[in-house]
Amino acid sequence: MIGSAPRFLSYEAGFSLLHRLDPRTKLLCTVAFVVAILLANVPAGISVAYAFGVVVGLLAYDRLPSIWRTLRPLLIVEVLFGAIIVVVTPGRALAHLWIIVPSRDGLDLAIRLVLQVTLIVYTTSFLTLTTPPLSVADALLWALGFLERFRVPVRDIIAMVAIGLTFVPLLIEEAQKVISAQRARGAELGFNVMLDERAMGALLIPLLLANLRRGEELAESMEARLYGTGPRTSLVVRRFSRLDAFAALVTLLVVALIVVVSFHPGF
Repeated sequence: MIGSAPRFLSYEAGFSLLHRLDPRTKLLCTVAFVVAILLANVPAGISVAYAFGVVVGLLAYDRLPSIWRTLRPLLIVEVLFGAIIVVVTPGRALAHLWIIVPSRDGLDLAIRLVLQVTLIVYTTSFLTLTTPPLSVADALLWALGFLERFRVPVRDIIAMVAIGLTFVPLLIEEAQKVISAQRARGAELGFNVMLDERAMGALLIPLLLANLRRGEELAESMEARLYGTGPRTSLVVRRFSRLDAFAALVTLLVVALIVVVSFHPGF
């Protein structure tokens, strides 16, 4: 239930090695590693990617409980979709269960997709857990700032991303409060809440009103700070360090190794 929901987008302060990295380095390394994970289509490549994921986890081992809270509900969804992929994918049949015919090709595809999705969520969770939302927004602006030359409203888009990163955890907490309040009034909000119109109304209407009120307050605060009236500067001047260069070099080597292992005929 939502009471034990994962805080996927919540930053948690700390002093680990990942916390000390520049947010731009973490963003670029995360994107490169995610691309490598998607390219890893053989067991050897996925094994190398998971080995690197274990090393990353050891660098911020105190965040592993939060990562597990993120992955736990995802695993249930992955098992369900994996079962569907095994059945609908054509290939050599493993068994004949009435009209259900699981295939070997579907099983291989399901295992690969589950492993890839799990590692991608695991990796991106470290980015959000060890980087404040505003720092992620600054890194995105640094990486995508060139699009402003083509009249793409990069700053506005990134501002919306930063607001989303900040308000999703607040939305989860608000949902917890609404559920607790409705249960105190005698409402039954169980796992079938999505199938009950009354339960959905009791949950969604207070959430909608609370978020409309929060959005209005945010708009007033942004207007009071003259947002959108001119170019904005940043208080923090970010500089790359030797640690960032080392992390980027290691990530590039791992990405290259995954690509070679995945596409070399010997593997």
